[in-house]
Amino acid sequence: MEGKLPEEQVKSVLAPWRFSLQSSGFENRIVTALELYELFPLDIVVTGGTKEANAKLAVALCGIEDGQSSEEEEEEETSDEEEDVSEKEEDEDEERDDNSIVSTDAEEDEKRKDAQSRVSIPAKFPREHKTRVRITEYAYGSKEEGYDSDPMLSHPHVPNVRIWTAEGGSSSIQNNYDVLVVLTTELHQEDHMRITIEQCEKDKPLYLVKAEQEWDLVFEKPTGPCMTCAWERMRARNLELQKKHKLTLESGGNANGEQTSSGLPQVAKLLGLKEIAEVLMKALPDLRKKAFSQFLVDITRELRVPKVSSGLTTPLVCSALKSRKISQEDLDRISVVFHPRDLTDQPSKLLSILTALEHFRLDVGLLGETGCGSSSLFNSLLGLQNDEEGAASVGVTETTLEPVACPYPECYNTLLWDLPGLGRVGDLKNQSVGSDLHQSPVLPSNLPACDVYILVSPMRLGLGYIRLLQHLLSQGKSCFLVLSKADLIEEKSVGEVRRWYDEVLGKLGLKQSVFLVSALDPEAMDFPKLKETLNNALPCLKRATLASYVAKLLEQDVFWKRADPCKLM
Repeated sequence: MEGKLPEEQVKSVLAPWRFSLQSSGFENRIVTALELYELFPLDIVVTGGTKEANAKLAVALCGIEDGQSSEEEEEEETSDEEEDVSEKEEDEDEERDDNSIVSTDAEEDEKRKDAQSRVSIPAKFPREHKTRVRITEYAYGSKEEGYDSDPMLSHPHVPNVRIWTAEGGSSSIQNNYDVLVVLTTELHQEDHMRITIEQCEKDKPLYLVKAEQEWDLVFEKPTGPCMTCAWERMRARNLELQKKHKLTLESGGNANGEQTSSGLPQVAKLLGLKEIAEVLMKALPDLRKKAFSQFLVDITRELRVPKVSSGLTTPLVCSALKSRKISQEDLDRISVVFHPRDLTDQPSKLLSILTALEHFRLDVGLLGETGCGSSSLFNSLLGLQNDEEGAASVGVTETTLEPVACPYPECYNTLLWDLPGLGRVGDLKNQSVGSDLHQSPVLPSNLPACDVYILVSPMRLGLGYIRLLQHLLSQGKSCFLVLSKADLIEEKSVGEVRRWYDEVLGKLGLKQSVFLVSALDPEAMDFPKLKETLNNALPCLKRATLASYVAKLLEQDVFWKRADPCKLM
């Protein structure tokens, strides 16, 4: 387990779990949380300005510039002009055809028949024009089906990030968002002290963005039975907050500068349009992890509240379903899996695991008998030729004497290992007479332990490989079976080989696919399918491996130190 996570990340994972209880199914809950995180959308609300100003800010958050929309408009106008020219040419051709027809009875009959069999388009028929997309229409181009709310824009560069635009000021925004972006000016920056305090209490981030013009803002309207009294109360409250804020600033405030000594937070820094796009782009991964951790804690807490009547849902659950932040299927899954509170009693636990996922290393090892062609397959998976620089050594003798590891380019923080072949002559002095792969499935102690294994066998799988496969699966390892040197198999026999292996593995209860590859022609046969299957499976395997790693880590360093409550009674 050493080296899978940096030492700092190990400490960060262990820190929130002190004095925590553990229930059965803990590892499954971690896997479920990581799977839900992959689909969790981060909701950003843009407000404070007019419809056009909010839309422009939403487009800026996505990294879309004004020039892109203007170029699209020019291309559409050019295509419209070309269509107009083509229509005019068609009309002129029809007129010339009409003038060239001789007005005789026979020819008029033929003309009448031709006109009936020919489909003509009236010149005055209204032509459908393409919808031109302008910068203010980007944020209003899509709405969630079945969700009656403000317009939504999906981030084009970052998946699972939704940007909503809402009119009416920050006071009209509901709580079903994760990040709030308010359009304002330097003159009105201090007026947002109230929303700053509310955001601090909710532990949600707030960004203030400088508007280009004063008329881009929409000021909040006072509400109440008496508009004058409501306005006076709002004005007095703002003046009181500003006075406290200025007095605290004059007294020096606290050391960290995030919150004053009187408990009053400072107003967020005012950012420009380009600056907010850069700042938010860097902060999006951390914001999404933090938002998901808090969301799962809140929604599991609400699901534990007993319902008075059937069909009654809590506000958070109702809004999450309505905005499609979560599906009903996932909601039912949460209510069953997260019934114990060992993982969702505080957001810091989930946040530490999500952060560890980014730094966790997955090890994939290629293993087989010496001379099976695993080194050639290793080079092919890395996109290298056998004679290129950085490629693993290949030859007719035993060339891989020590494990070789290289970063796998298709999956972040994944190492691909070329392990020494089993049954090497050099290992004869360390083994008893007659001991080989077919007798002992136990791996040599000098091989690094990998999380995923690709078992390579030349032309056919023997009994030793089946035993090794069963041994690795019993340890919770994931395996892929590869038949190398498959170019030596006759083409007419390939189908028979596949059917035979499916039958043999099926009788043993092993649901494993066998990939036929050739080092001489890597792109032929099953190599593209093997690479695609491996790349699609690695993210899921990484989540499962991390869950097992965290569970074992906590058992060793946290859970085992607590006394059994039954023995104390």
